[in-house]
Amino acid sequence: MRARSAVLAFGAFGAAGALGLLAWAVALLPGCQPRPKTTPDQYRAYCVRCHGARGEGEPKTLKRNPAADLLASTMMARADRPALRRRISRGYGPMPAFSHYLSPEEIERMIDYILQLHAGQRKGP
Repeated sequence: MRARSAVLAFGAFGAAGALGLLAWAVALLPGCQPRPKTTPDQYRAYCVRCHGARGEGEPKTLKRNPAADLLASTMMARADRPALRRRISRGYGPMPAFSHYLSPEEIERMIDYILQLHAGQRKGP
């Protein structure tokens, strides 16, 4: 009887509608998305939201955290790989840790990628 009332609770959609809604909701969860394989795809999936497509930082994020501008970063200007590795792996402040998303090899490739990301457009001294 309980199953029948659950189906009736979804009205015209019935069980098929409930399953479709559940599949849609699960697809929105980050852990349920296919894992990006290439470094550019990983950057788009994990970094663009705050750091922008070219590392310039998203305006909304920059208001709260000016350090999101990778082009003005002293770590980037010095190409400080150990500091960048720590920051990506462990996170810092509002930036989450990515060691559970990226392998050590992927983190190294991400460092290469962001250091090359419009290298000629870096800001600062």
